[in-house]
Amino acid sequence: MRLRALIPFLLDLAVPTAGYYLLHLAGMGDAWALTLAGSATGVLTLVNTARRRRLDAVGLLVVAEIAVAVALTVTTHDARILLLRPAFYLAVAGVVCLVSCVSGRPLMYTAATPIATKGDPRRVAAYDAAWHRSAELRRIHRRLTAFVGLAMLGYAAVRVVLVYTLPVLSAVIAQELPGLVLVAAVLLAIRLRVPRLRRIVDGVQAELAAEG
Repeated sequence: MRLRALIPFLLDLAVPTAGYYLLHLAGMGDAWALTLAGSATGVLTLVNTARRRRLDAVGLLVVAEIAVAVALTVTTHDARILLLRPAFYLAVAGVVCLVSCVSGRPLMYTAATPIATKGDPRRVAAYDAAWHRSAELRRIHRRLTAFVGLAMLGYAAVRVVLVYTLPVLSAVIAQELPGLVLVAAVLLAIRLRVPRLRRIVDGVQAELAAEG
């Protein structure tokens, strides 16, 4: 994966973290500093949504996220509760990944569809047929999805521990560091499997062409 593909993730990490420390240095309380800094990337998403002149699912999620953050800040004034929100989202995403391994098609297979097919109708047909014809492809995608799901659950648990064992000022940055390791591990796992998956789909595409 090219570095530019990681830019959104790095921005989501750097902007809220830097914003929190700047607001903290300016004298703002931890809870509000976290809320305002964490909303920064959300505001950018909303700006892009406004430019498209329609509120899509991503826009709705961002609005809901900002609303929840403000509500928690107003009602609890507890910075640690705000720091726990990403752990909750990670845990939910991890469970969704694991459930998808045993119900329907695994999430990694679905997520990889646009990249694997690149909009080519023949490739789309081959990719779909490969799911039905190749037990190896199904096994690889299930294992990758299970790995990602378990990694997310593990990372969520680590974040909870860090939030409640470190001062808020330290936890803000410390809880993000394992995420870099997680992303690197997931990208490495995918990179190691892509060549074999590509060969499987290539083979199925050739079969379909011969059958047609």
